[in-house]
Amino acid sequence: MPTENHYETLGITEGASESEIKQAFRKLSLKYHPDKNQGSTESVGLFHKINEAYEVLGDPSKRKEYDMMRKNPFASMMGGMGGMGGPGMPPGFASHHESFDNIDEIINKFFGGPMGMGMGFPGAMHMNMGQGMGQGMPNIQIFRNGVPINVNRFQKPTPITKNITINMNQVLTGDSIPVDIERWITENEHKVFEKETIYVTIEKGIDSGEIIVLEGKGNIVNDQCKGDIKIYVNVENNTQFQRYGIDLLLEKHISLKESLCGFSFEIKYINDKNYTINNTQGNIITPNYKKTIPGMGLERNGKRGNLVIHFIIEFPSSLSIDKINELRDIL
Repeated sequence: MPTENHYETLGITEGASESEIKQAFRKLSLKYHPDKNQGSTESVGLFHKINEAYEVLGDPSKRKEYDMMRKNPFASMMGGMGGMGGPGMPPGFASHHESFDNIDEIINKFFGGPMGMGMGFPGAMHMNMGQGMGQGMPNIQIFRNGVPINVNRFQKPTPITKNITINMNQVLTGDSIPVDIERWITENEHKVFEKETIYVTIEKGIDSGEIIVLEGKGNIVNDQCKGDIKIYVNVENNTQFQRYGIDLLLEKHISLKESLCGFSFEIKYINDKNYTINNTQGNIITPNYKKTIPGMGLERNGKRGNLVIHFIIEFPSSLSIDKINELRDIL
């Protein structure tokens, strides 16, 4: 049974939609981001907890499995029999491979108590405990209806976590950046530490608060039990553009004269290229007018966003009587 309630962590209901989950995650990840909280221990813990919740609930398949485990903790352990038998088994019986975090969890979930306190369980469950294997660990075999369940005795190592900060140009173009990590591996039942520089692929359109998971690249117990690396992404936006998903917003102040008579100005884009924006005479810009330029936003999963220019007209604070009369005659 999952111990953390990921729904409570994100402050959402179990029936929340994908968009509601994403919205809650972004709001909380920005609120508790370590960079905004002077790297306090509390904010780091909450930030990681929020990201772990989103990693599960933000993935439909992981969310489905999580919901199933919350409602029925035995669902993943009590799969139906049938199919071709494993080596040395008659047809109609399948060899079951189950994975648990630790030995106590196995005993508690199958027998409702500590070792030696089994109360029985539907499905003709029994277990053999042989000689210990390494550091006093018991050699446990669990059977269901005479079929052995192979148990993974090793707990998956805690993920290695790293924080990276990237700029908007890297978000625009994508990138591959080096990250130094230190992991441990197990040799002769001892931890041996090693350092490595890995290159992390930054996909176009990535956003702050997202997590890049490098599966199996973290700490290593053995070839079958490897931890992950989690890269927490922070995007530093020092440009004049505001970001809304894959769309960009630019606020441009113009004078009343420019709004009525036309204008021409240059903007420096995220990649430092200059673009000229023209408005010919006769095209009047009204207050709060927004001009959309398709395809000049960010790219994500093959889809391009837009650039939206929001024009803010600056009116004169005062006019002389002569100017007012001139305007009255013109207008």
